[in-house]
Amino acid sequence: MYRLVLLCCLLAASGWLFAAENRSSSLYSEVEKSIFQVRVVNKKTGNKSTIGSGFIVARPTILATNYHVISAYANDPETYAIDYFSTNGDTGHLQLIDVDVLHDLAILKAEAPLGRPLQTARVPEKGAVLYAFGNPLDLGFSIVTGTNNGLMTGSEDNNILFSGSLNSGMSGGPALNQDGKVVGINVATAGNDVSFLVLVEYLNIMLERLKLSEFQPVQDLFGNIIRQLHEHSVEMLDDLQTNEWQKTQIGKFAVPTRLGQYISCWDGSSDAEERGLVNVVSANCANDLDIYLGEKLSIGAIRYQYTWYDSQKMISPRFYRMYELENNSGLGTVGNKDEVSKFNCHTGFTQVASKDFKLTVCRRDYLRYSGLSDVLVTGAMVGEKQQGFIFDLYLTGTDFNNATKLLKKILENFEWTS
Repeated sequence: MYRLVLLCCLLAASGWLFAAENRSSSLYSEVEKSIFQVRVVNKKTGNKSTIGSGFIVARPTILATNYHVISAYANDPETYAIDYFSTNGDTGHLQLIDVDVLHDLAILKAEAPLGRPLQTARVPEKGAVLYAFGNPLDLGFSIVTGTNNGLMTGSEDNNILFSGSLNSGMSGGPALNQDGKVVGINVATAGNDVSFLVLVEYLNIMLERLKLSEFQPVQDLFGNIIRQLHEHSVEMLDDLQTNEWQKTQIGKFAVPTRLGQYISCWDGSSDAEERGLVNVVSANCANDLDIYLGEKLSIGAIRYQYTWYDSQKMISPRFYRMYELENNSGLGTVGNKDEVSKFNCHTGFTQVASKDFKLTVCRRDYLRYSGLSDVLVTGAMVGEKQQGFIFDLYLTGTDFNNATKLLKKILENFEWTS
């Protein structure tokens, strides 16, 4: 009986694979002429700087791709240009007309019709076969067959989880259903057949907006990017402050941990500090948002951690020296001087949950993305001989005023429980 069931399962799997491969072949010929390589070209050399994929949608002159594919041009249009390259060797220039930087999407316009627009459709049921198209590693037009594993509702990106191995150069290409309609846009891979697709509904919103202007370029495109980022930051921080926060016990403090559904917390405790002389209880929390702005610039992160130290075996001066070394912010920051200013820090003493804290608040501003800042906060309990508590908070590309409101509410929710 077991062998019969196994045989049936193998036959069913073989049938699924045969059907998927058969449909791949027919889809390839159906959509090949609607999918292009998208190239960002350095005007000085005429050579490719970055490549990705794109596809015709809505009109024969309109292509969709990822923002990260053409970000070099968006950041420096004087140095770069955008070209397309077809499967039959045709090439030409493309104009950037709109972007959704939050969902990593961009709309491009050709000077003349390029082919048949692909239709869009809602994402199929979980488990359905999907077909991702693109130009991996500049090796030519390719197709990857995989499975729709559903929307990542626990992530801020709200992307589709795709069990197929996308490769560099496929970004911006379409992921199609069995009917050859676009349900997602290739965006990223985590390796081991774990990849991600942007939900096509976000693209449809852009296309509907552009139809109202007959697909004319958005005025002040870079200013529009800044507005998108700032509005998102304000909305996200407002949402965090109105959530009902979970709390957990870290040493003798009860503190808010999971501030929102998109934030995950992990244990970071250790009992091996100073050869077992110090007990360390720690929690690290972060979101998974990564808004791509350039090759070395991404924003949207929120990270914070709480760490409790106590020791009955270590003399007070030694404990103090150890604790002072720990109070240097374990969140580490990096920044390009061409993108952000230097940190400007202010340190003072305040009471948090009836305990004295030394609090340092640092801010650096983005030079091109006006109104956005990185905020770094370190708070350390002081005045205790053999107990310590450190709180670190780091936000990137955020609205400073709303970030300080969030900080204030977090500190107000500390409770001393001894």
